[in-house]
Amino acid sequence: MGVILCKHCAEIIGTFDSEKVTTYYSDCQEPDCLETRKNPNNQQ
Repeated sequence: MGVILCKHCAEIIGTFDSEKVTTYYSDCQEPDCLETRKNPNNQQ
């Protein structure tokens, strides 16, 4: 079992089958996360 997490907000983007436990990090497209990335000094 593998999982893909957002490297900014740690939300689960997806899962996939694998031989062992695997974690990959990527960028999600959630509006709140995108806004935080555009304005890092204005974190909530």
